[in-house]
Amino acid sequence: MNPANKLEKIYEEFGGNICLLPFLGAFYQTNNLVDIGQSKSNSVRPCCQILHNDKFDITGNTIEESRNTIHWKELRKGFIESSCHNIADCIRCSNPEKINNTETSDSTRIRTNRYLADHLEINIIKEINNIIRNDYHSDKIVNLDYFPSNYCNYECIMCSGGSSTSRMIFESTYFRKDSKKLQLNPTDSDFYSILHSVETINFTGGETILQPQVHEIIDYLIDNDLAKNISLTLVTNASKCPDIIEKFKKFKGVFYTISLDGIMDIIEYQRRGAVWADVEVNALKIWNTFGSMINYVVTAVNVFSVLDFLSWIEQNNISRVIITPVFNIEKLSVAVIPPELKNPLIEKLEKYQGENIDRVLEILRETKYDESLLPKFVEYIRREDQASKRKLVDVVPEWKPYF
Repeated sequence: MNPANKLEKIYEEFGGNICLLPFLGAFYQTNNLVDIGQSKSNSVRPCCQILHNDKFDITGNTIEESRNTIHWKELRKGFIESSCHNIADCIRCSNPEKINNTETSDSTRIRTNRYLADHLEINIIKEINNIIRNDYHSDKIVNLDYFPSNYCNYECIMCSGGSSTSRMIFESTYFRKDSKKLQLNPTDSDFYSILHSVETINFTGGETILQPQVHEIIDYLIDNDLAKNISLTLVTNASKCPDIIEKFKKFKGVFYTISLDGIMDIIEYQRRGAVWADVEVNALKIWNTFGSMINYVVTAVNVFSVLDFLSWIEQNNISRVIITPVFNIEKLSVAVIPPELKNPLIEKLEKYQGENIDRVLEILRETKYDESLLPKFVEYIRREDQASKRKLVDVVPEWKPYF
């Protein structure tokens, strides 16, 4: 950590609504789910929260050129002269922050700013000021998010084919989504050269450790004596425990985000393909071996059993848990829960204390019931049940009256 990178100093210099990623980072994606016959290039956008659109396609021969289009420069300029809350691309962070107090919100923007301030050696204030003086042109990537493919062995109910090959097969079979195909592209010409300035690499997907591209990059960084200067982060569903621990020891640091949305029947339903006996062993091994945190995604399915999950967390002395509402699939959010179900749940949870319970209660209280979503939820779940070992009502009996 560079002692100059105190987050409060960064906010004092540029304002509390800045996001560091458009200046220092890149979310680089080499796979696309595209219309048949459509050719789509790789994309590079500031982060995973910004949805892919043509403005972020690789427009020239290099990643650097694409990171410095007018759209990218205007985005950076907006954070300096305006606010993240006025940038259309950033609504997935700004909306939660508008609802909550920005200073206490736990949005992706705030978590990432904190992570970069804590881990980067580059002088962040100096680098951003250089970018501003250079007409908002950035000539290096310090924090790289790399999405090489969507290969995954789970077909989670809140996922999409673009993020999971297993889910893509399910959607084609049950949702009749036949008009799309997966396109995997090679990396762009300057991909390996940008790795020489990178300080943190965040692998995503797909299940990261199952992707051959992830192993290729890890080997490249070790073979070129770059690993000792780089921290890695990986996302895992805990279906496997990494067998490359000796390689990981060559890096400056390794940090895992474990996607865990419940225990036993709940996780096996919500993350179809999961076997709790295996997930539990792998999750605890990863937690005890690497720096880690648990990411719990709140849905209308798992929220009724959240106390069981939090009890498991406490029993295993797990201290870092991020609780977030489900994104993108509104018909799986707690907005579908009618008052006669939600109110007793809130009363039940209010009897308990703790930061995690408070976060779940916050999501429940602030998400308004939308009666138009309930029939969509029922229809969606009935299709999911066709591929599930058990029906939702057998796993979450609270939903029986609605099916």
